[in-house]
Amino acid sequence: MPFSPTRLHDMLETLTRQCGVPGASVAVWAGGELAEAATGVCNLETQVPVTPDALFQIGSITKLYTSALCLQLVEQGKLALDAPVRDTMPDFRVKDEEVAASVTLRDLLAHRSGIEGDYFRDAGRGEDRVEKFVGLMAALDQVHEPGEMFSYCNTGFVAAGRMIEVADGRIWDKAVRARIAKPLGTPAFSTLPEQAMRYRTAVGHLGQPGKLFVTPIVYLAQSNAPVGSTPMAMARDVVAFARMLMAGGTAPDGARLLAAESVAAMQTANTVCPRRMNIDAIGLATFMWDWDGDGTYEVFGHDGSTIGQAAWLRYHPASGTAFCLLTNGGNGKAMADALIREVFSAAAGIAPPELPPTDPAFRADPARYEGRYANTMETIEVTVEEGRLVATSHPAPDYAVIAGGPKRVPLEAVNAELFLGTAPGMTLPQTYHFLGTDTAARARWLHQGARAHKRLE
Repeated sequence: MPFSPTRLHDMLETLTRQCGVPGASVAVWAGGELAEAATGVCNLETQVPVTPDALFQIGSITKLYTSALCLQLVEQGKLALDAPVRDTMPDFRVKDEEVAASVTLRDLLAHRSGIEGDYFRDAGRGEDRVEKFVGLMAALDQVHEPGEMFSYCNTGFVAAGRMIEVADGRIWDKAVRARIAKPLGTPAFSTLPEQAMRYRTAVGHLGQPGKLFVTPIVYLAQSNAPVGSTPMAMARDVVAFARMLMAGGTAPDGARLLAAESVAAMQTANTVCPRRMNIDAIGLATFMWDWDGDGTYEVFGHDGSTIGQAAWLRYHPASGTAFCLLTNGGNGKAMADALIREVFSAAAGIAPPELPPTDPAFRADPARYEGRYANTMETIEVTVEEGRLVATSHPAPDYAVIAGGPKRVPLEAVNAELFLGTAPGMTLPQTYHFLGTDTAARARWLHQGARAHKRLE
């Protein structure tokens, strides 16, 4: 271990103050040892302290669990990655009938289906909630054609969750606990509030650092659980899951959860992301990075975000290093960036690349960039002011409680495709890619936040 537990705690405590994070928990597996630290409070109203055994919402890190469940069922011959989804769910529908008839489980897990991804309707709390949500997907349009590009797709993972239910015979919540949480030795992993309340639990906080408040909605809809709306875990639980993957599918106690071939499939690129995005490629749900620029992917993981909570997982099989950070509000992204660079990188012996330099002399051609780009979650209006782009995001009404009001972000050009912009209240820039060309020589998509936003006519 390249750092002591005391040093880890001191770093976490300092960053919590600097980043305005109410509470955080981190776990690192390195050199065959586990180091943990926790600081702050689970809830600003109750002031319950965060401890290493506190549960936080892990958000979309859950997608790795859903992918692993799918591959368990593929191993058993109950699902097939490259067969149409309708082989398992004959009634599966989206607006485009051709897509509904041909899209595969691999397309869903690799975020390449092109189906609108951010659709968080509440389908109730009954045991048919995932099935009901999949029925609502009949209203969804396409952002792009299947396989045309990568666009983060939450709805695809609800559909994958329903395929698990059909193949396994249990609802997703019961399947993930029986097939992964229990054999992994992580019994506190919870998918429902009544399970989590047995433990010390964190709640999310919204607002800007220094002016945070407990979120009025604690959980997203239970019907989106396979995506990551409700699961909660300790940081050490998520690290245990990563250790299983690094061990080729074997849990720390020797139990085999996945075949080595299935783990390799999760970590094989199915979709390559726009160059210099914050993700380099997507496996079967797995985020993949080529940090050393040698053309191979050596760092894996996922990020997670719910209402007022955020989580990060990184693992490096070559060094046997795994890292998980869980936060409940404030500028968690800046905290994660610092800890990944200072803790995970030090332990793994590999560091993420720096952001590319911007070109202050670049002047944008209004005809290519200006316009409105949209998906179900937001519309981004791009304007040109004195030769420079400004992106103003307008959240759809259903997402205002999460996103807040409009956000105006001035953009700095790296090149004609890639721009960087820092949102209000944040300290790290995000990437904005303008992709494709229509018949009028305009960009067809704005790719931001891992999502394709289609130009509106």
